[in-house]
Amino acid sequence: MPIKATNEELRKIYNNIPKPYDKANTLMTFNQDVKWRADLVKTILNYCKKPKIILDVGGGKGELTYVFKKIYKEIFFAVISDYSENMLMHAIVEDDRVLGSFYALPFRDDAFDVVMSSYALHAADNLEPVIKEMSRVSKNIIGFIAMGKPDNPLKRLIFTIYLRFIIPYIVVFVGGRIKDYKALYYIYKKHPPNSHYKSLFYKLLDVLVYEEKGLNLIYFVVARKKTS
Repeated sequence: MPIKATNEELRKIYNNIPKPYDKANTLMTFNQDVKWRADLVKTILNYCKKPKIILDVGGGKGELTYVFKKIYKEIFFAVISDYSENMLMHAIVEDDRVLGSFYALPFRDDAFDVVMSSYALHAADNLEPVIKEMSRVSKNIIGFIAMGKPDNPLKRLIFTIYLRFIIPYIVVFVGGRIKDYKALYYIYKKHPPNSHYKSLFYKLLDVLVYEEKGLNLIYFVVARKKTS
């Protein structure tokens, strides 16, 4: 099961959180995005005690790396990779930033102790090659959180309504633009249910933790690289 971040660790993260922090993920996760990122970091560190070099895939502005630094106090080297040059230019951390697609990560095999991602993988049209790439560049541990789709038809309907008709208009109150958030619904609509992805993860990875959060909208995975 996931390792939970302590209240003290969460307090330190929230107290220092930068203003540009991603509002879309806050809305998508019912204000749990920071907590679940912290839980992901804690769970990763439970299986990789002393990482020296980490990769944040689809890292955007470096939100997950930011949380990692707040929890892990040892010296380590972080790289943030993203397809958007604009996101990388406005990163909230000072670590190395590399422009690239998660379909073809521009790194050698077994380059990183930890390869991680948060709220990015659902943007993939085909998740299998992305997971393979993350596994390829990892020496051992892979961890990620992303938006999925509940298997339960009623929950799927609830989130269809929420993502299509509610989120785009809530963002007006937090200073966002409606058009920037409508994409969440179309991403959600095109994906298969979580059971499909769970089978994929177990096929490609040695899964240590699989959990669904937020009424099954979010999947949370920590795994080891398969060595077959």
